[in-house]
Amino acid sequence: MIPLLETALAFAMIMLTASLFVSAVVQVIVNVGRYRSWVLTHMLRSLMHGFRAFHKDPDVVDPATGRPARDALARNEACEMRFVHEVLADPVLHARSAELAYGSAPERLALLVEYIDADDLITIAAGASVPAEGDGRELLLPSRWVSCGQGGSSATKRYATLDHFSAYVRRWFPTLEGTASQTFKQRARRLTLLVAMMLVVLFNFDGFQVLARLHQNGAARAQVAAQTDTVMTTATRLGERPSTQRAPDELPDTTLGELGLEMQKTATLLDEANVGIGWQESWIVKRFCAYRGDLLAPAPTSLQLLRDTLFWLAGLAFSCGMLSLGAPFWVTTFSRLIQMRNEVQHRKRQEVASGVRAASSALPLPARERAVAKPS
Repeated sequence: MIPLLETALAFAMIMLTASLFVSAVVQVIVNVGRYRSWVLTHMLRSLMHGFRAFHKDPDVVDPATGRPARDALARNEACEMRFVHEVLADPVLHARSAELAYGSAPERLALLVEYIDADDLITIAAGASVPAEGDGRELLLPSRWVSCGQGGSSATKRYATLDHFSAYVRRWFPTLEGTASQTFKQRARRLTLLVAMMLVVLFNFDGFQVLARLHQNGAARAQVAAQTDTVMTTATRLGERPSTQRAPDELPDTTLGELGLEMQKTATLLDEANVGIGWQESWIVKRFCAYRGDLLAPAPTSLQLLRDTLFWLAGLAFSCGMLSLGAPFWVTTFSRLIQMRNEVQHRKRQEVASGVRAASSALPLPARERAVAKPS
């Protein structure tokens, strides 16, 4: 059982290393592409559009039917995005350097914000609100946030008060925030799968071949196991270990330079694993070369080559599926396998000890005394 368990451990370590590489690439793309800012922008726009629809704004809801007006989203994009950009460009949300660099471009400043809570949103809206005519106590949202201008009503929207907006935000912000978080996770999962597929092809990551090499080669298993501490440290830095295994002050690295170093380290570990990853020593390449007569090895038949190619493609698909599970899954799996191995080794030591005691008790008394006697 121990060789099989050691093979499973080494395979989990290889998959964890590859998953960490995928995770680093995904984090780089998320940071460069500002995925979180994009999700936040669409969440705030949905919030304003829902607020206007809730109060049956004629620019959003057809007064005759009470249903959303046709092309309402397209017609109201300008004012709703103006609301988003002005809120996210508020100086309170930015460092001084960002204000100096992008102060004249609210849409650029908006891309720098990745999170805002309900209280901050209400506070910023209160700062932009203006007193209603004839009633200095009631505050109205800026008309540019709720009036379409061309193609829609430009009259003052009496429903768009700060009190109504605050009540709507406090009621629906948690729901929209949860929806936005789910949207971000779905996009991240799709991106992870795409990056995993690219990694599998780039490194010729045949999961079946990796398993076979690890099962047959004890030295390869030992070489992979020697990198345990390095890989687990990398998982901690990337924030992929479960929170119960991280100290509260251990935060994942998010700078592009640090992510680049993690990618380089994990790629080096994969290259040094010597378990059949890569194109240089690929068995499928050798089979094609033998088929063409470029090697001295016996040439496979067309049917054998087709069978080997399908098996190789299945191995690539298997690797894609395993990597798509994510680094946290492999961290947890590896930890459980470590616990299982330790338990098996402990039981074996207990069995050996009990066997020695049983053999000693079966000896005659003088021999038993000699067996347990200490050397002088």
